[in-house]
Amino acid sequence: MRSLSVLIPFTLLAACAQQGASEGIQPTHSHSFEPIMVERGEEVADVCQSWTLDNDEPLFVSKIRQTNGGAWHHSNWFFVPETTYPGPDGTWDCDDRGFHDVTAGLEGGAFFAQSTQTLQELQAFQQGAVLEIPPRHKIVGGVHLVNVSAGALETALRFDIETVHEDQVEVRLRPIAFTNTALDIEPQAESRYGMTCDLGPQFQSVLGEPPDYSIYYVLAHYHEWGNYFRLSFVDDSGAERTIFELENSIGEPLGITLDPPIPSLGAGRLRVECGYLNDTDRRLTYGLAGKEMCVFLAYSDADLKIGASSAENTAMGPNEDGVFMNETACGPLLAVRAD
Repeated sequence: MRSLSVLIPFTLLAACAQQGASEGIQPTHSHSFEPIMVERGEEVADVCQSWTLDNDEPLFVSKIRQTNGGAWHHSNWFFVPETTYPGPDGTWDCDDRGFHDVTAGLEGGAFFAQSTQTLQELQAFQQGAVLEIPPRHKIVGGVHLVNVSAGALETALRFDIETVHEDQVEVRLRPIAFTNTALDIEPQAESRYGMTCDLGPQFQSVLGEPPDYSIYYVLAHYHEWGNYFRLSFVDDSGAERTIFELENSIGEPLGITLDPPIPSLGAGRLRVECGYLNDTDRRLTYGLAGKEMCVFLAYSDADLKIGASSAENTAMGPNEDGVFMNETACGPLLAVRAD
């Protein structure tokens, strides 16, 4: 397994800060979801779980720690009004209640995203930065499990949450998430896929101002063939400025707290790149187990919740190092003013 190789100094400092934060978490809310039975070799998808918070007042979340008993390939969690996806808490079929990541994020907000196959992970923000969960909300997540162990496994996921008082809040964070679904990865080769989205028009149309925001936290997501991730600002001249860059494999946390946060400095475009080392004899496309993904979740101080997906991909061919390069057009881009 490759070890974490952070490629710019400030991310190394941020990783150290996050490790220290994990040792000092003081949970104010905790919840263990009911266990899910996964047979040997079984894949469980399209399953959701929920937890009603019963909060009469807003919660100002500064840290979230996730632990699980294994086989959790990945899971994405949101906070939504408790009347959304009506029905009892616990485990339920996502399709039966019309759950979808994008609509959940727009209805409420992104709460936590799990790195692929991690058993424990911390999402910790800088002092004074929080996720604000309004009153009478619940946590809901779409989960994906794959059991590669020698026998059946009954496994559960747990959240420990640390909150702060409102008078300690300085910044309310909002999610930015991109997904490149146009992957068509060369067999027996190394490939990279880049996608650049122009957020400037969304800031102007929704907020009436040019982009001026900072990135506080980034989480990358890919599967077992992923070996590279980079997120960067792109200014009007086309110059790129790296926010976060890493080489890492699955099973290790791929999220990082950027301390200090990285400002946009007026850059209107945001670019994500994912790299893969496909050692199979087949092409890899976007999907769940046996396929690949290129997704990131970031939190910013913009007054927007932003989501983007991909359009058509253009294969550029191998570069001088033999890496197959690809440029994917930015597809539908949604931006909603944060409440």
